[in-house]
Amino acid sequence: MAETEAVYFVDAGDAFFRSPYVVQSKRENLLATAQAILSSYNIMNCQVMNIGVNDLAAGPEFIKELETQAAFPFISANIMDVKTGEPLFESTAIIETNDHKLGFVGVTTGDKRLKEFTFGDPLESAKQAIAGLKGKVDLIFLMANVDDRTELELAQEIGEIDFLIRSKTGALHRNPKEHNGVVVVRSGKQGKYAAALKIRHVDNVAVMKNVSAQQKRIKFADNRLKAMSTDLKEGQTLEERYANDAKRLQLITRLKGEKQTNQDLIKELNNSYFFDPISLNDKILDSPDVAEIVAEFMPKKKEPKKKTSSKKIQKNDQ
Repeated sequence: MAETEAVYFVDAGDAFFRSPYVVQSKRENLLATAQAILSSYNIMNCQVMNIGVNDLAAGPEFIKELETQAAFPFISANIMDVKTGEPLFESTAIIETNDHKLGFVGVTTGDKRLKEFTFGDPLESAKQAIAGLKGKVDLIFLMANVDDRTELELAQEIGEIDFLIRSKTGALHRNPKEHNGVVVVRSGKQGKYAAALKIRHVDNVAVMKNVSAQQKRIKFADNRLKAMSTDLKEGQTLEERYANDAKRLQLITRLKGEKQTNQDLIKELNNSYFFDPISLNDKILDSPDVAEIVAEFMPKKKEPKKKTSSKKIQKNDQ
């Protein structure tokens, strides 16, 4: 953010369960999994979580119990207790950085199968919550656990939103779409990607610009320069290494120039953003602390016995 770099981990909803109901025969294991996720989020320093419809699967007592254990706020502007009609969570949260205040609002479309909860209109609830943030924050993030139609309504009818972070969707948009000036971020589901939204915000006047193309060229240049640096001697520059290779020297000059040009352009824009979906594959190492929680909480899977044919045994013996 601006000249001070900071990273904040937030969740837009549906982290604890895969569906809005819990099968009784699997209840113990599913609740243990939810506890493991919460414990992991605490270690990962989650800053705020919007409660999605799936998060309510185990009932109001369980989700409120999780809230007491969380080191971060649960928010929702439109989830209420069906018995009292009172909101179950705070509607907003504010994160204060060194030079900015970030406002977060959460909504969900709800589900009729969840009889212990009632859900206010997402659009009206979001409008009311966002109105309470006006003048208090520099950027507003709406975390929306909604369908496609509601996403469009929210983006088109609430002009104060800067970014709409969407859950309840399987779609991954590597290049975020914009509706009425609202940037919509979708990162798929099931934790396949970490949605890294990188923002540079210098003033409250300039329009946000998508600099994905510029960032990709910077990354491309870095990767090419890094590849050519693999056999450099200590203290040696690329120019020195390829002093007798005119074509390589031209390529190095072009790559460095292109990188600097794109970096200068981004800096001149003042307000810009870049979305980088990071694939959480085997190349991403597990945090030892989180891996320990998984080993403790997650249900152990029974491996089916494999039948081994006599031909395979003979092959292995050979």
